[in-house]
Parts: sequence; structure tokens; C-alpha cells
Amino acid sequence: MRGINVSRMLIGGIVAGVLCWVGDGVVHGVLLKDWWQAVMAGLGRNAGDVGMRSPIYFVLYDLAKGLVGVWLYAAIRPRFGPGPRTAVLAALATWALVIPIPLCGLIPMEWFGRKFALAWSLYGLVPVLIGVLVGSWLYREGTATEAR
Repeated sequence: MRGINVSRMLIGGIVAGVLCWVGDGVVHGVLLKDWWQAVMAGLGRNAGDVGMRSPIYFVLYDLAKGLVGVWLYAAIRPRFGPGPRTAVLAALATWALVIPIPLCGLIPMEWFGRKFALAWSLYGLVPVLIGVLVGSWLYREGTATEAR
């Protein structure tokens, strides 16, 4: 069994991360915008300031999501086989670990309600699925020199 093709994993992961970042911009800046304004007002903060003060955090977070998703795809590919089914499994695992599970841990803090967490989780699934599917499509095992 060969190891993970790191260069292809990085390429796929970066592409997946960019797609997650764009998708999260739509999720949080459009679909959840009104909810975010209410949440931030409840915390005594201005919702518009958050993304503008620390955009690099969101870029790095989404890049990490994409890299983890494609790394997971590469890791489970030998057992589940290459293709979109395995990519969806990797995307679902990544999504679960980075969105709904952490949100469940934050609900008791009462910064936001369960409906907001559910909407965030469901909307957030789409960019992760798209990103990891595309990033996994770019991933290939081995190199031309290893095939010889």
C-alpha cells in the first residue's frame, strides 16, 4: 500500500478550502445574515465588525476544513475505493467534526439558539460537500515515477 500523495492532497485541499470559504461567505453573509445580526446584538456587538476585523481567521479555518476533508478522503480511499461515494463520506465526517459537533458544545452557553445552530449546520454542509468532492476529484494516488 502506498502512502498519501501529499502534493495532490495539498492541491485538492487548497481548492476545497477556497470553495468552503466562498460557500461560507454565502452561508454566513447571506443566508444567516439576519440571525447573525440578532446573535451579535444579543452579545452587545456589531455583526458587521466581526468578519472585517479578522478575515484571515475565516480564510485559515476554511482552508483547514478543505485540507482535512481531502486528507481524510486520501486516508480512507484504500478501504472504501476512489470516487464520489468515498468523497461524500469524507465530507460528511469533516462536516460533522467542524460544524454540528462543536455547535452542540456551544448551545449551553446560550450565545445562540438550537434553531440557529441547526440552520448553520445544514447550510454549512453544502460548501463542505462541494469543496471536498471537488478537492477529492483532484486527488490521485502515486506519481508517474512510482508507476514504473
